This record gives sequence, C-alpha cells and structure tokens, in this order.
Amino acid sequence: MSPPPPLRALLDHWRQLGPDERAVLAEVARRLVAGQRLYGQLDLARDRRDWTAEAGEELADAAVYLAIRALQRRRGAR
Repeated sequence: MSPPPPLRALLDHWRQLGPDERAVLAEVARRLVAGQRLYGQLDLARDRRDWTAEAGEELADAAVYLAIRALQRRRGAR
C-alpha cells in the first residue's frame, strides 16, 4: 500500500533537503501540532479566519519583539 499523495510529496521533498532544511521543516510541523492542540485540527474548508490579517498581526508582534530585543542589546542585556 503506497502512502497518500500529500505524504508521498512530503517524502519526495524530504529526501532532497539537507539537515538544516529538515530541521526547519520539523519546526514548522511542531508549530502545526501546537496550533492543533490549541485550536483543533485545521480544516481549510470550514476555517473562516482571515489568514492575511492573522499573518499581519503576527508580523506586527514580531516587529515589537525584535525592537525590544534591539533595545535590550543596546543597553547591554544578553
């Protein structure tokens, strides 16, 4: 029995990746599992979130975190 098409595609890509690229992909999978624990399994057909707005909010948060870190470094914090 062969794997379903999404798994087969993932495995095909996986084989072409180097160790660091595989680590990045594993981190993405870890984040998806964490999101699943909080919000339930992703169902694109029923999920009505505005993904562009969600991404914008996350990027705004990242900008705040990076600005805070820059200030900490400037002030000598590690």
